[in-house]
Amino acid sequence: MNVYVLDASAWLRLFLHDGPDVPGLEQAAQEVEKGAASFAAPELILAEAGHALMRKVRRRQIRDAEWRELWQDMRLVPLDLLSIDERMDDALELAMQHNLSVYDALYLAVAVHLGATLFTADDVLSAAARAAGVQGC
Repeated sequence: MNVYVLDASAWLRLFLHDGPDVPGLEQAAQEVEKGAASFAAPELILAEAGHALMRKVRRRQIRDAEWRELWQDMRLVPLDLLSIDERMDDALELAMQHNLSVYDALYLAVAVHLGATLFTADDVLSAAARAAGVQGC
């Protein structure tokens, strides 16, 4: 079974089409929906996606009345949450090697650990994933 790592930007793009499509993400989501694949992410994704969602509300990109339903829909996506602690050492190394934030490096560390494709809407993280030999978009 395929495992795909989502970062917060990709997770949000499944619901908010407010930027370019993430190549392959819709197909991966269909595989996950059919039970032929799974999504994984570090626990950090909850805080990052929640923060991005609140930022969009405060900037009036999402109506105040919509965010709760959107958040509930996002939480219905089957997502294996992995401990940050277990990947932190790897994330620090990857952050240094690829000039990433530690937050972004955690997603990359999980993808490396799982041998998984990394889905992100972040060009810098995508480039780092390719440099690290991780299939990504």
